[in-house]
Amino acid sequence: MFIISEREKQRSAQPEAASPETGVTVELANQDERKTGPRYDDIIQAAINVFARTNYDKATTAMIAREAGVAEGTPFRYFKSKKGIFLACYRHIERLMVERYTQVYRETKDQPIEYLRGVAKTYVEFLLENPNMRKFLAFILCNSFDEDFFSELKDFMERNVQATESMLRKAIENGELRESVDPKAAAWLFAGGYFTFILMTELGVEEIKDPDYVNRMIDLVIQ
Repeated sequence: MFIISEREKQRSAQPEAASPETGVTVELANQDERKTGPRYDDIIQAAINVFARTNYDKATTAMIAREAGVAEGTPFRYFKSKKGIFLACYRHIERLMVERYTQVYRETKDQPIEYLRGVAKTYVEFLLENPNMRKFLAFILCNSFDEDFFSELKDFMERNVQATESMLRKAIENGELRESVDPKAAAWLFAGGYFTFILMTELGVEEIKDPDYVNRMIDLVIQ
């Protein structure tokens, strides 16, 4: 899950002709790695598939090139290293999720509880529709051994917790949530649901496919 920040919310209020990308996500990417070209998207998708099938350590740039159907040296036209490819894949997935969450915000921006439920539902749908991206997210969420991976994870969680806390405070102000609820504690539990939903989908828990079941899980956290 990824909760859009106040800056992203402001952008989502712009006319539909505006760019669908959100401010924070654009800033996440290292500009040296945000190149484009005729095979860029092919390499990104191929890399996600390879990393999901093998893992970061076993994957090689040669494997990624082969999966993408390009020469072994082609990935280095766009990325400096395997790690650069990996981080670009993560940011690509995040952008895809943010696009979905922005639409949820447009529909429920004055209903913070419904917004949080909508984000959870959309996140689960994304996990079910994209098993390789789900495995990729599981890796980034569970690994802090590498300084760059840790930095991405820390930034991801802090922004999500802060934005979720903001929505919960708004819900309290609107009378949708009890004043006794600790918004920061609830925000951390909500963000922890990222791991729970990935685990449930990986294990094939059937209930995760039921939107009402997901809503009940969210209500346990926020109410």
